[in-house]
Formats: sequence, structure tokens, C-alpha cells
Amino acid sequence: MAPSLPAVPLLLALVLGIALPAQAYDQLDYCQPPKICPQFTRIATNEMYEERLYESSVWMCTVGDATDPIAAMKATMAVINYRNQQSWLQVVKIDDNTWPSLVKVKQGEKGQEFSLCWLVPPGVTLSSSGQVTVETLLMATMFVRSFEGNPSFRSSQENAQKLMQDLADEGECFNRAVFYAANYDKDISVTHHNEIWVPQD
Repeated sequence: MAPSLPAVPLLLALVLGIALPAQAYDQLDYCQPPKICPQFTRIATNEMYEERLYESSVWMCTVGDATDPIAAMKATMAVINYRNQQSWLQVVKIDDNTWPSLVKVKQGEKGQEFSLCWLVPPGVTLSSSGQVTVETLLMATMFVRSFEGNPSFRSSQENAQKLMQDLADEGECFNRAVFYAANYDKDISVTHHNEIWVPQD
């Protein structure tokens, strides 16, 4: 089979030793430097949601009940303590300005399962320890719904349900068993930018 047209410039570049331009990724208005955010390319957008292709990224995650404020706080402290411990072990401060904070909500056999995850900065290598596991979120297409207001599990659940209904109405194929609640601001922030991510199936 003959190579497709896009492969020809790449082949010529490799043969001739020509440097190709770096991939340009999209940026969110509310996630500009110095904030560090996962890289993505916007595929499509409409009034209801966006479709984004996210590059592979690494996260530090722990289990915690997002419906219980005390359990959620304990999960947050577990990740903070882990990050501080890893900074001490590696004798280099791990940048804490990584966003968003993610809550993965998965429908399990016994009900909903929750994981709190924070992005690991690019170039940093970590290993799982204690309550915290290091997980890779592989390249994936996400359907994204944005909303504002103080983040809560209730508002995230409501927006996830609305997004899934919109996707079903549009005939999109998506994973109904999982969604991610993404928060881009500190709790004390005056404004809050939140998103729901639903993986394409």
C-alpha cells in the first residue's frame, strides 16, 4: 500500500535531516503559564460541549469519597504529603502549580468509586507510595462541558448527566461508566472554572 500524503513530508524531513516544528497545543484562558496543564488539541466545539484530544499525562492519585467533605480533605492531604515527601527525596521541589485537580468517578459493581488526582509536571518521575499511586492517563479524546461556581460533587454530577444526555442526543459514542470532574482554581479563589470530561468510547 502506498504511503499516505502526510507521511511524505515526514519521510523527506527524516532523510534530509530537517527539523520539524514542535506541535502547537491549544491553551485555556484559565490555564495559562505559570499554571501547568495537560496538553490537548481542540477538535471541535459547539454551544454544549467541546471535543479535545488529550496527550498522554501522568497523575498522582489516591482513593477518597468525593461525597464526604472529610474524606475528600483526607485524600487531598494524602496527595500533598506525598508530593512534599517526593520533593524531599528527589532534593528538588515538585511544582505545585499543576492543574486541573481531577476527581475520577467510575461506576463500579458496588456503586460509584472515586479517585482524587493531581497532574505530575512533565519531566518528573515518581513512583507509587503508600496511599498514592502514580497513574498514566493515555492519549484520549474527551468530551468537555465547562461550568462555573464553587465546585461540589453535586454540581459535577448534574453537569456530567447533562453532558451525557447532550452526547446521547447528538449520537456520540462515549463511556457511560466514568467521568472526570476538573477544577482549575484554589478553594479560596473568587472565581472557579470547572469542567466535566467524558471519554469517547
